[in-house]
Amino acid sequence: MHENTGSQRDAASTIFNLPDYRVTDAIDLPDGGRRVVIESIEPPGCPSCGVLATKVHSRRSQKVRDVPVAGAVEVVWAKRRWFCLEPACARRTFWEATDQVPYRARSTTRLRDQVVSAVLTSGRAASEVARAHGVSWWLVQSALAAAAVVLPAAEDVPVTRLGIDEHRYRSVRWFRTDEGAWRRFEPWMTTLVDLTTGQVLGVVDGRDSTAVGDWLAQRSE
Repeated sequence: MHENTGSQRDAASTIFNLPDYRVTDAIDLPDGGRRVVIESIEPPGCPSCGVLATKVHSRRSQKVRDVPVAGAVEVVWAKRRWFCLEPACARRTFWEATDQVPYRARSTTRLRDQVVSAVLTSGRAASEVARAHGVSWWLVQSALAAAAVVLPAAEDVPVTRLGIDEHRYRSVRWFRTDEGAWRRFEPWMTTLVDLTTGQVLGVVDGRDSTAVGDWLAQRSE
């Protein structure tokens, strides 16, 4: 380990370049990677009343998954819990959150954006993108699912080449019917994209022609 000078920390912050954060320490690890310790720059507003916090209650270290920066990086957020000093507010304390690491998040927004872009623009499989970024398939899939929630109206997107991709989003499930028999359920879903731009247009349940045909029947020529 080594102690960083002020100039080294400033240089590390510039290279790391995570919005709303600064680097407080950077440590070379024995495996060749690097541990980067970060802290948020601005005091947050209380999530209940919005009043800016001025007094720290406590601190803890939280590991955060992030994009590679000149190689593998282990990111540790020196996260603070703040007092809410607004007398009319029922919330006494709260943990800080930012646009890059929202509440309950364990990965940065820019990492999730990057894996979604890798799948949509290059047509790579979610499992391949997960391996390339050193994250789980579930993280890539959840990021894709979140992106699908804010899809534009398919009718507003002029499409000349339509791409269709199917994948299983969880393990096989068995369930009991009303008659008492066991039935196998294959949890597949089909994604339809504009091949010219990579924009996701829609997601339908299943992988058969009926589900895709019904979706297409609702679209104009």
